[in-house]
Amino acid sequence: MAVQGVFERLSRGRGRLAGGFAAVIFIAAAVAAAPAAQASAAFNAHLTRAPYLTDLVALHVNVNWATDESATTGSLQWGPVTGGTCTLPNTMTAARNAAAITVGTVKEYQWKAALTLPAQGSYCYRPLLAGTDLLAANPSPQFTTQVAAGDTTPFTFDVMGDWGLAAANGNQDQANLDAQIAASGARFAMTVGDNGYDSGSETNYGDLQQTGANTSAIFGPSFWTVAGSSIPLFTAVGNHGLSGTTHTDITTWTEDQAVSSSNGSYVNGVYNCCGSTGPANYGNEWYAFNAGTARFYVLDSAWGDSNGGTSTPYGQDYANHFSPGSPEYQWLLADLQAHPGVMKFAFMHYPWYSANSSETSDTFMTTTQPGAAQSIESLLGQNGVKIVFNGHAHIYERNNPSAPGMPVTYVTGGGGATLEPVTLCGGPVAYAVGWSPTKLKGSACGTAKVPTSASQVFNFLKVTVAGSTVTVTPTDEN
Repeated sequence: MAVQGVFERLSRGRGRLAGGFAAVIFIAAAVAAAPAAQASAAFNAHLTRAPYLTDLVALHVNVNWATDESATTGSLQWGPVTGGTCTLPNTMTAARNAAAITVGTVKEYQWKAALTLPAQGSYCYRPLLAGTDLLAANPSPQFTTQVAAGDTTPFTFDVMGDWGLAAANGNQDQANLDAQIAASGARFAMTVGDNGYDSGSETNYGDLQQTGANTSAIFGPSFWTVAGSSIPLFTAVGNHGLSGTTHTDITTWTEDQAVSSSNGSYVNGVYNCCGSTGPANYGNEWYAFNAGTARFYVLDSAWGDSNGGTSTPYGQDYANHFSPGSPEYQWLLADLQAHPGVMKFAFMHYPWYSANSSETSDTFMTTTQPGAAQSIESLLGQNGVKIVFNGHAHIYERNNPSAPGMPVTYVTGGGGATLEPVTLCGGPVAYAVGWSPTKLKGSACGTAKVPTSASQVFNFLKVTVAGSTVTVTPTDEN
């Protein structure tokens, strides 16, 4: 069965991008409907965050979960899936964070089991607290190892952004979208920032038991819980959840192997540059990893909304993260040059080209700034980055390359937060849809049809890589 989507009706462009990679950018109106999410059996009462996967790099994966404080030892049973059958011959001691986390008023333990797998294939697992099986009557989750670097086997990944918003009466749009992602067949998923609203706190992230406005927006039973046990997640940072001396995103979305293998950064940073309130603590979060024929760059493009100083948040982000002398720029340039001849994707929060009047285009990234030899857009384009995925604006948008050799750019900021309209059409904007929650009215740019409901704007992107061909399928919550 197919459902009618809001996105472009079979608008296909086939061409050869700079660097010799053939590409198909495919925006479909009719997409396969995901099967209804299956109701889970009750978890054990000691489990507060259902298991979720991160850091799927080479033969490595992290299995994460959270519990109450009733026991101080945890473990993971795991093993191969053969012919569809799960066996669990191995047991690994799990590491517990030294400091408890607090969700609402409840203190909890966060756990991680870092698995090094013996070979490519599918695996299954079950987390335990002391000797208690935390999944109870639920089946063992399954996942598949990362596609080996250079392997031409086709694979799919999902991209979403600006997600993790809970309301007192729930967020059914986000729940529907998470169910679609769970059924998408993706090997792994990426975000483009703003992971958890309003502040990206442990309470916003939440758990299986607590509900309410701004509580359990990610780890509530209807949200990332439905996808995270089988689809590993790589996250980019956004302006929500950016500040503080500790960073929920760093401790929650554990990306150890991706960071260490790419000489990236995943630590707190102190900036004394611009505001009047003293030093600012922001997460320094950038890293890269390989999957099949592609390399993935997760970049830190975010800044405090009220910390623009004599510039703007976009300007401060550029000066501190992407000016030629900055650590992130130096790392990015070195890694791009160290991996010639492969297809590359970049994921970052601030939108290069935006049709939204509140979260506008970041021209610091697309024009050459004083002291720089070229723009960041040119740097990425000339070093093989074919598509850049952005968030921040709560819309869906696809943009043509601004010039020959420059990347295609997408804005996928409709992952669950409050939607926004599109009004700034023109330029490279090929297709965009938005929604005004105050006027209850849709808006569109380019060849898009005006959406008739918010459900046609909440979105994620399903991206399939098959050799040198890339297919991008934007998918709404329906």
